[in-house]
Amino acid sequence: MILDIATVDHDVELDADVCVVGSGAGGAVVAHQLAAAGRTVVVVEEGSYVTGAAFTQREEQMLPRLYAEQGVQSGIDSGVAIARGRALGGSTVASLCVCMRLPRQIVAHWATHFGLAGLRFDELTQWFAQVEATAQVQPLAASEVNRNNALLQTGAARLGFRTTVPAHNRVACLGCGFCALGCAYARKADALTVQLPAASRLGAVIIPSCRVERIEVRDGKAAGVAGRFLNMPGQKRASLAVRAPTVVLAAGAIGSPALWLRSHLPNPYQQVGRNLHLHPQVMVGGVFADEIAGWQGIPQSVVVDEFLDLDRSVEGGYLLSGFFAHPMTVAALLPGFGGAYHQLLGSYAHLGMAAVTLHDRSAGHVELDAAGQVTITYHLGDDDRADILDGMRRLADVYFASGAQRVVLPYNEPVELTRRGDYRPIDEIPFRVNDPLLFSYHPQGTLRMGIDARHSVVNGWGEAHAVGRLFVADASIFPTSTAVPPQLSIMAFAARTARHIVEKS
Repeated sequence: MILDIATVDHDVELDADVCVVGSGAGGAVVAHQLAAAGRTVVVVEEGSYVTGAAFTQREEQMLPRLYAEQGVQSGIDSGVAIARGRALGGSTVASLCVCMRLPRQIVAHWATHFGLAGLRFDELTQWFAQVEATAQVQPLAASEVNRNNALLQTGAARLGFRTTVPAHNRVACLGCGFCALGCAYARKADALTVQLPAASRLGAVIIPSCRVERIEVRDGKAAGVAGRFLNMPGQKRASLAVRAPTVVLAAGAIGSPALWLRSHLPNPYQQVGRNLHLHPQVMVGGVFADEIAGWQGIPQSVVVDEFLDLDRSVEGGYLLSGFFAHPMTVAALLPGFGGAYHQLLGSYAHLGMAAVTLHDRSAGHVELDAAGQVTITYHLGDDDRADILDGMRRLADVYFASGAQRVVLPYNEPVELTRRGDYRPIDEIPFRVNDPLLFSYHPQGTLRMGIDARHSVVNGWGEAHAVGRLFVADASIFPTSTAVPPQLSIMAFAARTARHIVEKS
């Protein structure tokens, strides 16, 4: 059952075996798994329930519907614009559907350095296989690589750079290119389309447009949640109380620590909200003589992984990934002002775009200010800055190798390269806050797992050290950056945590 909040005209009280806070990649998988195991489940989601015709494919309408903070959020002391989903289905609804497994080197590093001896790559394989089957993950066909991504692939091949075409979770994709605005044709096998309806059919109660304000604890154990319904104009907002002996926190790496802190849950070693990783990205554009029409087709289908050498070091490195957006978003990303900016935006149809995505070593934190509002602090260290700049050089090389006339860099003022090897602007322009423009779609790590409560918040199964029967099932638990897009890893660990909950109860 998905609750129609328009029918809510009084306070609501529910009882369940498990209450899940958040409905994205982690929360939806946990809800589905637990409902399938016969548990009574309530899922509470702050975002709204968007379906069918409501996916209008208009940026000015969909960005505020599907993303927190009307599209992007930046911290009080952070130079990174963070985009995170806020809708029923979470970030999966607006994702680009890239499905990559957590690298074995990262798993081994977590096991060794965070005391997670039971965490093994071969053990995780079964969970990845399970969630891939449910989410209908499949290889991308060569015919599904659009012109924008093909240019990245061609340029990388000419330079001898290693590339991959990752798997994705779309079914009979029409190639409309509106993935980041939600799929109007229900061709994504996302949480909204797959796991949440399945959980609902198995008896789970799913409540959208309701903000959980507090996690309840009794005798040192989770006891439920308290919240309030949103989007109820002209009337007092009704309250929600869910009594449940198990609570799963899956509100994301920003929302989950914020709720923990608002609930005044134990935080004896001040680890809650720490160790924030963002996979910071910068966009680089190539302008071509021929029309690219990068908005058509699957936005992200080629990844250059030449510069992510995890056998050499599990820290640092970056990916180059195809990336494109519709006019409003591209206009926000392109540099400059006035006539020069107008001329560059006029090249939209001839523009190729890709992103440098860091496997960041830098770590920030999420806190609450005196008014209870989220503040985010994150600064790139020198090594990560060097990787960002190196990624810009390599992406410029790739574009020139694929035939670009000039390369556009992501600085505030217009900065272009006109020939390969001339990196003077990259070398000479100081690295400042918001210049180059950094953005993130993958916050992670703020309630990280580990065996030692002095340096972590949850154990290897996602259960809180300081609160019994409180579990975390989102990207918060990752001890370091995952190096690759985290959606599939979130789902695999969530399925693993769900099994553990079933076995313990």
